[in-house]
Amino acid sequence: MKNTIKIIGIIALAAVIVFTMAACGGGGGVKKSGLRTDGFFGALPAIFADHNLADEAVRERHRVARERAEQRQNVKAFQKANDDFSQGLSDLGSKLETDVAAEAGRLSGKDVPFTVSDNFREFNVVSLKVNDTGNLALTATNVRRNMMGVTSYRFRAVASDGSVIIEHIAYGSEVVNVTGAMRSEPEKWVDFERIEFFNAQ
Repeated sequence: MKNTIKIIGIIALAAVIVFTMAACGGGGGVKKSGLRTDGFFGALPAIFADHNLADEAVRERHRVARERAEQRQNVKAFQKANDDFSQGLSDLGSKLETDVAAEAGRLSGKDVPFTVSDNFREFNVVSLKVNDTGNLALTATNVRRNMMGVTSYRFRAVASDGSVIIEHIAYGSEVVNVTGAMRSEPEKWVDFERIEFFNAQ
């Protein structure tokens, strides 16, 4: 009877370990964001979210390794921790660039829903499309420019529930930059619905 209980306990423990490893994305312990990939921007928000989690993991490993090396006053271990950190960030950067390029390429040319407020006078919006960087290529006519030859305009990205994802003043009229904000708060972009061009005055 004791052997049976012990075996059941071992099986239960193994199941917990396997479940935990699966939840962490396999034996590597790399967490995944779990963000949906069926929104307007496809997998881009999930790609940025997964990158952010991996970046945090690399920085935490570096912190722990560096502290251990300092405690042991081990110069070689300290240098290795720094080298591993630099390599880890480089690898993550390369993967992010590759993954973003692949998904942006898949989305490139997709029409972006937009609205223009009645008092917006900076230009006439002809079209807005996802470009090959994941940002939004703007085609406009009757562009008003300042003395420096630049136009400034306000836009906001809005989610399907009406919440504002970002609100920016942009300079220039060719690209509406969104991937920087998407990288910072990717979860907000899963339910992106439209861009609004508006005049705050």
